[in-house]
Amino acid sequence: MKLLIVAGLLAALCAQTVRAAPSNEDIDTCLEQARARATDLFLKSGSQDNARLQLEIDAASCFDPTVTPEAAHAIGTVHADRARLAHQFITGKLSLTAYRAARKDRSRKLAVLAADPAAQAALMHGDADGDLVPDAEDRCPKTAAGVPTDARGCPIPVRPGANDAGDERRLRATLAASRTLFNRSCAGAPRPDIPSPLEWGRGNQTKHGTVGFNVAVAKIDGQPDGCEVFYEIQFRFIDPNPGNPALPAAKVVTVVFSQSEDLLTDSVRAVFGLPVAPAVLSTGRAAVREAFLREYFRASWRVRAVNGANQTSPWSSFVTQGPASGGVDG
Repeated sequence: MKLLIVAGLLAALCAQTVRAAPSNEDIDTCLEQARARATDLFLKSGSQDNARLQLEIDAASCFDPTVTPEAAHAIGTVHADRARLAHQFITGKLSLTAYRAARKDRSRKLAVLAADPAAQAALMHGDADGDLVPDAEDRCPKTAAGVPTDARGCPIPVRPGANDAGDERRLRATLAASRTLFNRSCAGAPRPDIPSPLEWGRGNQTKHGTVGFNVAVAKIDGQPDGCEVFYEIQFRFIDPNPGNPALPAAKVVTVVFSQSEDLLTDSVRAVFGLPVAPAVLSTGRAAVREAFLREYFRASWRVRAVNGANQTSPWSSFVTQGPASGGVDG
């Protein structure tokens, strides 16, 4: 089960205090324990929603052990809601308009909760309809799940945007045509070897005629012809820019690059790029670019490989680095 990243949200809750970041090993151990607790809860309750909520709450504490239980509960609740809403949209139970409105509602309320520890405590001790408005302040109890509400807990009318209908048609068509990742050329392929993180830094992206941040990894081989390999990279950014006191001590982002995105034609080294100039990037890649560009001075990162038969290598060891002194060209 992939964890949604909580470190960015922790910034708002912890911006006033500088804290030492937990080690990568501590985080991994904590997350393993969190997964075990969530699995046990699911086996006992039979509820995926309850298990996901507990997992997200525990994950918030793993990334920042000093966060209060009330704050962790608020963060975990929002992440669990987002996962549930996404599933409802994908399965056709929620329109794109409703999904967008619900996501915006959750983000807005978390920002309010982040600035109010008393509201976090009130939420933790009572929110029967799950609208992120504590029962003591809820003037419209029993609001349907996922419905946006105002500060009193009363439903807010949701009106479709001008492009919602077209956006939903295109997105539904894309989802309907999607399939589980499987490349016939990977049938019988061995499990990929473990790649290694090499270096990161600014550099040329000659294939695209751009300049940006590039990350270099050791390329793996041993896969059949036509069996594409994907590189999953997990960054844990550290040493925040002191000019931005709102940044958390650490920020974790995971992104995936396909073999076809390699900027080089080298047999042993692959370079993947993130352009500095404005460009449409996925949420994860945009977060990595922003962290490299102006938020953090160092990154502790690791990589693993996945082939088209969904076989995954173990993670590499974490490597902690600042930008390469000579840059990284691709």
